[in-house]
Amino acid sequence: MIVILFDLFWICVAVAIALGLRTFLKTETLKDARRELWGKRRVRVAFFAISVYVVVGLLSQIKIPGTGKIADPSLLDLAFSSMPRERTYSAPFAAEVTGIKLRKEEYQQNQVKGIHLLGTDINGGDILYSVMQGAGTALILSFGTAAVAFPIGIAFGIISGWFGGKLDDLIQWVMATIASIPWLLFVIAFLMVFGRGIFWICLAIGLTSWVGTARLIRGETMKQKNLDYITAARATGISIFRILTKHLLPNVRYLIIIDFTLFCSSVILAESILTFIGIGVEQGTASWGAMLVEAEKELMRSPSIWWVFVGSAFVGIFPLVLSLNIVGDALRDALDPRTSSSR
Repeated sequence: MIVILFDLFWICVAVAIALGLRTFLKTETLKDARRELWGKRRVRVAFFAISVYVVVGLLSQIKIPGTGKIADPSLLDLAFSSMPRERTYSAPFAAEVTGIKLRKEEYQQNQVKGIHLLGTDINGGDILYSVMQGAGTALILSFGTAAVAFPIGIAFGIISGWFGGKLDDLIQWVMATIASIPWLLFVIAFLMVFGRGIFWICLAIGLTSWVGTARLIRGETMKQKNLDYITAARATGISIFRILTKHLLPNVRYLIIIDFTLFCSSVILAESILTFIGIGVEQGTASWGAMLVEAEKELMRSPSIWWVFVGSAFVGIFPLVLSLNIVGDALRDALDPRTSSSR
């Protein structure tokens, strides 16, 4: 039952992503922005790369109850079920395992059983499979942390910018207080108290990263509330709640889209840092940060086991973070009226 509910959650996430993209592509006011974005080759490549990571992440999270030798395997597990496990390390495309002194009678049993594009780890597991599993953890952290930070940031930003006065001063004081706390120290203390689960990591990072979103939304709300369409809505007697949700919020969504894109890259890097220093995801959870921890030890071996680091850093983290930043910068240039009007 839990597995089915978990699958339904990720199916809902996939549907939400699809509907968000459909809305973005169908909105008439964004036609020029879409044309500008799609006209840049680097944006098309970055968007394709992000799509691959999202699809792989979803495949690693959607599970099939009671199928195969693995309890509740994911679709990604089923795809790699035929991949043989080696005795220990093997370099990419290697014909034999690495780091074992072979005698003639042992040569045959140390031959690599399959083809591993990124090699294998100390337990003989495929590095590409581990990288793809890490995409699922990155997806959970990105959406989970955003689910905590963005509602708080959007609500506080709109309320502060709309009402102003003492309420604005109070919210500004809260934001300044949160911003003055080093996020790393807060997250470390939070995780030491509540544990190292992914849920607690999302909550800890989310509670410290909503301030930037709130400041963006506050500034845009203060500008939008004096425009003619808001004045006309007020004159017709529309309630404040409806004005904020039906009129104001759609006109600040470009800031939310831009901030979310850049926010995801910072969360992925934050998880890698937390896991690298020993307070990130729990042991046994597939993540790129955990792979970096393993790679730190393996690089000092002789012969050096370099492919674990390459897989986690240059196949997992770097392409996704770079793609998110490219798309985020392009969205800012295309959707932000201040930058688009200056061109």
